[in-house]
Amino acid sequence: MSTFAPLLTTLKRFDPEALLHLRPAFPPVAVEIDRGQLTLVRVRPRRRERPVLEAFRIQQAPEHEVGTTIFRPNLGSLDELTRQARELFDKTGTKPGRVSLILPDNLAKVSIVTLPERPANRKALHEMLRFKLRRSVPCRLEDAAISSWSLPGAGPEHHLLVAVVMRSVIEQYEAAFVAAGARPGLVDLCTPSLFNLARPELAKALSQGSDAALLNCTRNYFTLMIVRADRVVFYRCKTYAGGEEDDSSGRMAVMARELTSSLSYYTEKLEGRGVGTVIVRAVAPGLDEVVPVLERIGVQSVRTIDTAEAIDARSGPRLEPLDGQRLAPALGAASGRTAA
Repeated sequence: MSTFAPLLTTLKRFDPEALLHLRPAFPPVAVEIDRGQLTLVRVRPRRRERPVLEAFRIQQAPEHEVGTTIFRPNLGSLDELTRQARELFDKTGTKPGRVSLILPDNLAKVSIVTLPERPANRKALHEMLRFKLRRSVPCRLEDAAISSWSLPGAGPEHHLLVAVVMRSVIEQYEAAFVAAGARPGLVDLCTPSLFNLARPELAKALSQGSDAALLNCTRNYFTLMIVRADRVVFYRCKTYAGGEEDDSSGRMAVMARELTSSLSYYTEKLEGRGVGTVIVRAVAPGLDEVVPVLERIGVQSVRTIDTAEAIDARSGPRLEPLDGQRLAPALGAASGRTAA
């Protein structure tokens, strides 16, 4: 069942109670679906110890098997996606069963919503969110699945991080994997899964007294998330326009412009105290291209996301640095990592 299906099934990657106290039974197999690529990760959980990476595969796939934006969610042939899923399971020796599906950030609209007060119950929250979102969502709300996470904060206002995705998109992906013999137990977005993996690193950065950020760079889009204490205060996903995704210099120009604009908004409108550390996951463009852009806009400390910290590096297959970057979102989902 998708985590997006019921209104108040929280994005598990963002659930602070889960992060601080609970360890939900996440499926130990996760598949990230991105443009031109499918990535499977299988781990073996261990109590009180980091999980072991048992198998992984990064598999090229037809680009039409994933939509480019929420405006263009056409997924192409589900038969082909089913075939690709079966091949992933076969090549990794993974028995189809419960699996997490990780979708691109730009297939959803994610925003921070402020309500004047905390709703009395779920029905009231449902109605208030639909009222607030009705003019900002690029699809009929009747056709959308909405998931929300309550953000900490003082005062009567109630802040939430809200994700909206077309229900048909989730259903098509789930149908393809069900046809391959799997049982999708969690549907999540790429950066929330990445946030789950990077939380201990973010906590260390936040302990220095300034805000911290997570930057997820893919071929088709990039997402910036800024965290203050225990609260996400800024989230933005930017999709590259046609042609830019295959033009490295074009991507860098767009990234520099959009990050500058985002940080300016963060400073002026969100009382930003400055982002001390940016943790980066970079698969396209690479880290060597992203770091100079961040340095030019004034970021002083840049770290690459460390997948080795999430698993027992003494066991399982050895990860090359680029493979680690590619596996990070699926590893965040499969490991169910919640805290250091």
